Amino acid sequence: MSATEMAPKPSRRYKRGNQAAILLTCAGLLVITGACTAIVMWAGTIARNANAQAWGTNINILLGMMFIAIVLSIAGVARLGAEGGSADPVSSGTRRLWLILAALILIHSYLALLLNKKASGDTIDTFTFQRDATKSLVHGIDPYGGTQANIFDPNHTAIFYGPGMVVNGRVQVGFQYPPLTLLWALPGYLLGDVRYSYIFAVIVSALLSFAICPNRRGLWIASVLLISPLTLLIENRCWTEPLVLLALSATVYAALKKRWWLPVALGLFLATKQYNFLALPFMGCFIRPFQWRAYWKLTGLSLAIGVATVLPFAFWNFRGLWHDLVLFHLAQPFRQDAVSFAVPFPFMLKIGPVLVMAFIVWATQARRRNSAMFAAAYGVALLLFVTTSKQAFANYYFLIAQTFFLSVAALAALRESPVGSQDWA
Repeated sequence: MSATEMAPKPSRRYKRGNQAAILLTCAGLLVITGACTAIVMWAGTIARNANAQAWGTNINILLGMMFIAIVLSIAGVARLGAEGGSADPVSSGTRRLWLILAALILIHSYLALLLNKKASGDTIDTFTFQRDATKSLVHGIDPYGGTQANIFDPNHTAIFYGPGMVVNGRVQVGFQYPPLTLLWALPGYLLGDVRYSYIFAVIVSALLSFAICPNRRGLWIASVLLISPLTLLIENRCWTEPLVLLALSATVYAALKKRWWLPVALGLFLATKQYNFLALPFMGCFIRPFQWRAYWKLTGLSLAIGVATVLPFAFWNFRGLWHDLVLFHLAQPFRQDAVSFAVPFPFMLKIGPVLVMAFIVWATQARRRNSAMFAAAYGVALLLFVTTSKQAFANYYFLIAQTFFLSVAALAALRESPVGSQDWA
C-alpha cells in the first residue's frame, strides 16, 4: 500500500472548517484591498482638485468589494455556526517561525518609525486631539468638555465638522475617545509621540495572534498585519483601532489559553471604542455549554471592568464626558467621501440598523458558538454597521479585516480550552 493510500482522508469537519477559514480570509483580504483602493482613489481626487461628485463616481467599485466581503463573511459565520469545526491541528511554534515573526516585527517597527519621522501627524486631528489631551492630563487638566484647535482650512472644516462644531477656530470637543484610549496614548506621549503607543499595540496584537495559532497559518496572519501598508497608514494617522484590535486579540487569547483573564480582557475591549456595543450580543459564545447564569455573570464582570475605566473621568466631569463621547459623534455630519452604501443610497442610513439587528438575531441562534464565532460575528456586525453609516473610513475597515483574520486563527486552535459555565456560575 502506498503512502498516499495509507494517509488518513480529511474528515468532513476538517473540510468545512477549512471552508469557513477560506471564506473569512477572502472577506478580510477584500476589505483590506477596498480600503487601500479607497485611499489611493481619494488621494487622486484631491490631487486633481476634483469635487465630491468626482469621488462619487469612483465609489461603485469599492462598494462592490464591500458587498462581496459581506456575503463571504456571512457565509463564513454560517459555516462556523453550523459545524464549528476547525482546520489544521495546531502545534507549538517552532524556533524558526518565532525568528521569522521577530524579524517581521523589527522590519515593521523600523518602517513605522521612519514613516512617522517623515510624515508629521499634525495634518490630522486624530493626532493633535490625542497629543493635546494627553498633555492636558499630564498637567492635571480634565481633557473632556474643553475645546481643541482646528487645524483645517475652511473647505475641509466644512467637510469634517458639522455646523456649530467650530467656533472661533476651536473645535467644540475635548477628547472624543474613551478614557482607556487616553491612558493608552499616554506612554507614547511621554516618549515623544503618541503614535508609539499604537505601533506597540500592533506588535502585541501580532504576537497574540501567533500565540493563538503558533504555526504557518498564524505566522501568515501576523505577517498580514505587520507588512500591510494599511497598518502603517493607520499608525501614522494615529487612528485608535490598533488598541481595539489589541484588546480583541487579548480577549480571544484569554478565551483559548487563559480563561480566567477573559472578564478583564473582554471588559477592556468593550471600553476601547463606542461601537463595541455590537459585541455584547455575542458574549454567549464564550459560555460552553451555555447557561444564562454564567452568561450574566461574565457579562456583569466584563461591564464592571469596562465601566471602571470610565468612572474616574465621569466623576471628574460627567457633562463633558457625555458630550465628547456621545453627543459630539451624534452631531457629526454625513461624509460624502465615506465608503458607505449611504453615499449613493441615503435610505441605507435607516435600513442599516435593521440589517445589523437581523444579523445579530440570526447569528446568536447558531448551533455551535466559540471564540472564533465571537470574532467573526462581531466583524460582520461591524462591517454592516460601518457600510451603512454616515462615516466609513480606512480605520474601521482595518479593524474589520483583522477581526476576520483573528477568527481564522482562533478557528485553527483545535485544542481550545473551553470556558465552561461552571467557571462563571
